[in-house]
Amino acid sequence: MSTTNEQRLENEMAYHVSIAQRERKNLSPTPQDLVDRYQTCTRWRTRYTECVIHFLTLHKPRHICDFGCGSGEMACRLGRLGYRVTGLDVSPELIEVARERAQLEGVSDNVKFIVADGASVNLTNGAFDAVLAMSVVHHMPLDDALNALERLLCPGGRVAFLEPVAYSQTLQWLRDRSAVEKDVSPDERQLSAKEVRHIGKRFVIEDQRHFYLIARLRRLFPDSWGHWTARIFSWLDQCLLLIPGVSHFAGVIAILARKRS
Repeated sequence: MSTTNEQRLENEMAYHVSIAQRERKNLSPTPQDLVDRYQTCTRWRTRYTECVIHFLTLHKPRHICDFGCGSGEMACRLGRLGYRVTGLDVSPELIEVARERAQLEGVSDNVKFIVADGASVNLTNGAFDAVLAMSVVHHMPLDDALNALERLLCPGGRVAFLEPVAYSQTLQWLRDRSAVEKDVSPDERQLSAKEVRHIGKRFVIEDQRHFYLIARLRRLFPDSWGHWTARIFSWLDQCLLLIPGVSHFAGVIAILARKRS
């Protein structure tokens, strides 16, 4: 049985109550060295978070929408970089944490948050010249998400996507049956190759990059090894992803797209 929009929202909001509690418990300011790293994004070719920030800020947007902002982590980091940001999320609990985070980060003057369902948000059309859609589209019916992004963007405005993908049915089968614990919401999925192509029909894709190939193996190593395994696996991934066809087995895609005229 297909999930209605009302059921989807109920599922997401119920799931995010516990997420908000966890986020509030772990609330802390972004380390300055991480802000400095995001200022330059010199490792954007090997680290997908830096890649999406690089894509998003490439054309120096005046007003960014963080679409599905969650607890406001990325919105506040963009605020620390000097950008004006408005974050939208369906969860009142997460928006409350986001506002607390903005106070903690000292960015309340230029970073604001609104409780809103992204699929039906009632804001001025074309209010933003850039939108961050980071790990949110795969929670929604694709056309609902893309319709909302089109409404939010001004003519020629850009959207930076970061989404999990599953092009290989074999890898998807293995993931679903893996014993590794997954922290996922009830209705989320990985985007298919067909859905990524559909994004290209609705928006002009200016750049894209795949990530997360053998980096999946990081889960098998102790947390104390995280820093070194992240760097090594990210570098190996990007070497392997230069080989034609290997992106079929990637787990994450970053896309920079422009609204069609």
